[in-house]
Amino acid sequence: MSKIISTLSLLIASAVMASPLLAATQAQIIAEISGISDDPQILPIRDPNAAAAARGALGTTGVLLIPESTNDRVMAFDPVTGNLIDADFIPADPDNLSTPIQAILSSDGNSILVSDQSDDVVQQYDLDGLYLGIFAPAGGVDVAILDNVRGISLDPTGNLLVSVGDGANADAIAEFNTSGNFLGNRVANGAGGLDSPFDVLVNGSELLIPGVDSDALHRFDLSGTFIADLAVIDNFPEQVHVQTDGNILVANFVGAQEGVIELTSAGAVVGVYNPVSLGGYRGAYALPNGNILTTNGDGVHEIDRAGFLVETKIGGVSARFIEFVQPGPPPVPQVIPSLGVIGLLIMISLLLIVGLWMQRKGSHSH
Repeated sequence: MSKIISTLSLLIASAVMASPLLAATQAQIIAEISGISDDPQILPIRDPNAAAAARGALGTTGVLLIPESTNDRVMAFDPVTGNLIDADFIPADPDNLSTPIQAILSSDGNSILVSDQSDDVVQQYDLDGLYLGIFAPAGGVDVAILDNVRGISLDPTGNLLVSVGDGANADAIAEFNTSGNFLGNRVANGAGGLDSPFDVLVNGSELLIPGVDSDALHRFDLSGTFIADLAVIDNFPEQVHVQTDGNILVANFVGAQEGVIELTSAGAVVGVYNPVSLGGYRGAYALPNGNILTTNGDGVHEIDRAGFLVETKIGGVSARFIEFVQPGPPPVPQVIPSLGVIGLLIMISLLLIVGLWMQRKGSHSH
């Protein structure tokens, strides 16, 4: 909340000084913290061919899911190229989504969970994009538990972790079981100096949590105990992503380190990637070709580590966090073990009878 208050003060001061650029910047920061987003007048029409392609990719290569709050939907991208597959993986749903931030796979792999910053809940959709209802809190909206939520993640047991930025439970990581019931806070309010968390990521035996007002990437163990700050971030860290080599990407919305920051696992800065045509970074994901897929208020973009824009994958949408999703294959039915001893004896007897009948039929044919 301190950043909101200071930002409002700066906004007023900038208006008095008649500085439109400063006023616009501070207004954007306020909108980002609170989840304000503009909605379109005409909702997009779903492309059935794109939907079929995305469903096919979901079970094979997997997809990258990216919510966007212009149309209140979730888009699907190719995890190898970063190219758009389906802009309406979860079609525009302004009745149930206001500022969707992150879309992840549920613990059973049968649905998609979407955090919503403005609606203060985690929504649930099936794999065809149909709305199922509020997942967490299980009883419906409860701002004493969730208020101004951002990034979400599953812990190794399948429980849901949700970053909380405001209200009575501000500056905490709330925990829910696989049915969406509130279990308490995994990370206590303000633990380790955490102030306005914008994401929560499970990284091995630790949690990585960026704090917007604490201006740091914090480390906690899986039980929620503070370990240390991995790095100081100037000054609006949003999504955190761990590469296969162990290095960490942090999408930094604004500040002296505006851009996608790359850190070693020990917290040393490798680079800050900030193409001049972009800004206001929210999501980050390392592509196999060595480039980075990132998001901002104007779309989804591929950038390189020299700090250049390679390609805009989709523009004109307010894109959010990036999540790789790939449901596991369906379980193979285990028929024989379920028959039991009697069932096996019956099956063997039937096979013997069929064998004798075929043998007898063969002897009569001669």
